[in-house]
Amino acid sequence: MWHYEMNITFTRRLFHFQQMLAELDDVEGRIVECGVGAGRSIFAFSMICQHLSRSRKIFGFDTFQGIPPPTAEDGDENSHKTGWWCHSIDNVVELLKYNGLAAEFIDDMVSFVPGRFDETLPRYDGEPIALLHLDVDFYQSYVDALDNLWPFVAVGGKVAFDEYKKPQFPGATKAVDEFFQGRSEKPVKSAYTNLYYVTKT
Repeated sequence: MWHYEMNITFTRRLFHFQQMLAELDDVEGRIVECGVGAGRSIFAFSMICQHLSRSRKIFGFDTFQGIPPPTAEDGDENSHKTGWWCHSIDNVVELLKYNGLAAEFIDDMVSFVPGRFDETLPRYDGEPIALLHLDVDFYQSYVDALDNLWPFVAVGGKVAFDEYKKPQFPGATKAVDEFFQGRSEKPVKSAYTNLYYVTKT
């Protein structure tokens, strides 16, 4: 099993997430993550919601069978990454428990939705989203997530991006820039780490 190691990168991400959630105290809605991976961000969200901000339901969307294949927008350097970064739901739950989350909290507050985004996100139940966290690597996954879930992000809610402006993920930046072209919202950089987010107006 992959064990989470506390380090400076995680600490900065934790401050980043905590600051965003603190600014969302007056915004109704759940936390939705697309691209759960090993569960690092869901662990951070869970700890913050238990101890540093209001409690929120957390939903994680992922294939849990590795990421779908990249497209031409993602560059030649990513062409070999079909099926990359594969963690099952059981692996993620084990990680959360290993790092101290109670089984009761996971059962009550954390839900996982397996499947490809083009299949699962169009069936999203319509509940408002306070924080949408996108850690999906590639162009088409960003397009699917933004197209399907942006309408449900509450006014004042935030969308956080893991790969935006990272040179190794050109498709992610392209998808975000295309989506927000012509919109009033624009990505801004976190005060704590090299991550970006938008606030819905």
